Amino acid sequence: MSLGKTFRGCGRRLIAGAATVTGGPGGAAFTGVMTCGMVHMCAWCASRILAARAAYAQEAAEAWVANGGGIVMSAHTLRHYARQKFGTLRKRERGGLVAVLHDSWSKAYGHRSGKMWQQAKAVHGVIGVLRSFEDTWGEKSGFHLHFHAMWFTARPLTEAEVEAFGETLSARWGTAVVASGGYSVSKAHGVRVDHIDVTEAGAVGRYLFKDGDHARVEPIDGLGAEMAFGSDKLGQTAGRLGPFQLGDAAATGEAAHVEAWQEREYGVHGVRKMYLSNGMKARLAALGVVDDRTDAEIAADDGEGRVPLALLPRDTWYQHVVPIKGRRLALIHAAEAGGAGSVRVLIESWGLVWGRDVLPAPEPETAE
Repeated sequence: MSLGKTFRGCGRRLIAGAATVTGGPGGAAFTGVMTCGMVHMCAWCASRILAARAAYAQEAAEAWVANGGGIVMSAHTLRHYARQKFGTLRKRERGGLVAVLHDSWSKAYGHRSGKMWQQAKAVHGVIGVLRSFEDTWGEKSGFHLHFHAMWFTARPLTEAEVEAFGETLSARWGTAVVASGGYSVSKAHGVRVDHIDVTEAGAVGRYLFKDGDHARVEPIDGLGAEMAFGSDKLGQTAGRLGPFQLGDAAATGEAAHVEAWQEREYGVHGVRKMYLSNGMKARLAALGVVDDRTDAEIAADDGEGRVPLALLPRDTWYQHVVPIKGRRLALIHAAEAGGAGSVRVLIESWGLVWGRDVLPAPEPETAE
C-alpha cells in the first residue's frame, strides 16, 4: 500500500549476494539486506531508532537532574477536524496540519519567537529543549499531530514556578497557532504540563517516544523496547490509530485507511522525530550523554553478540522467502528460539534443502 521504493525495499532488497540470519543474546536479525531508516514509517527500523532515542532522552534527563538542573515535560497540540489534511513541509508545497504545528513552534519558542520569549526563558531559567513529534489518525477525527517536549531548566522549579512556566507556554502557543493559520486552542488543551518521575526507568522515553507501541519487533527487547514502546496510546481508546496501527489497517486494503496511510507517508517526509535545541547537544555531551548516530546508522546497526546462523542465497531469498508473507519473521523467530538448528528445521519444512538452497554459516576463524 506504500508508495516509497526505499521503504518498500527495507528488509527485502539484498545489498550483498545473500541474506544472513544472525542470532545471539540480543535477539536475531538479518544482515546483507537494505534498511530504510524511516522512523515514521518502518516498524523494523523504528524499533531500533525509537529505543535508541528513548534511551538518550532518559539518560539526558537523569544526567541533567543529577547535576542540579530541572526538567519540565509538556505536550503541545492543535485543534483539528477530519477535513484537514496532514500537509507537508516540502518547499513550494508547505501547508496542512504539519506546517501549522511546526510554524507554531517556531513562532512560540523557536527562531521566530522574538525577544519576549528570550526574556521569558531567562525568567523561568530555560536552558534548552528536547522535542519529539507524534501523530495519530481517526476515521471521524482525522489526523492529530502534536509535540512532546522536555525542557531543561537551570535548577529544579517549584510547583508554583512550573505552573507559571506552563502559563507562559500556553499563552505563547495559543497566539502562535492562530498566527500560523490554525484554529484557536483552548487554554486547557493547547498546552499540557505533565509531571513524571524522570528517575523512573524508562519514564522519559515512554513519554517522548511511545508511538511505536504496536511495532515491537526484534532485535529490540527488554528495557529498550519498554522505553521506546512502553505505553499504549490513549488515542486507541478514543477511536484513533497510531502510525503502525494505521499501517496494519491499510494493509487490509480498506479505502479510508489506505488513503490516510499514503497521505501520511507523503506528509511525514522531512519531519524530525527528535529535535534538540541549539547548544544542548554540547551541554549534554559535557555530562557524558552522547549519541551522534543518524536514524539510518541506528537502523543499520545489527548490535553486538550475534553470530551468523544461516546464509540464504539470492535465488532462495527472492523466490522462497520475500514473496511469501510471514517467512522473514518466521526465520527471526526460529533463530531466537533455537539458533541454527531451529532455522534448519523451518527451512526444511518449506521443502528447501539445507546445504543447497540454504547454506550453514561458515565456522568462525580461530586464532592459532
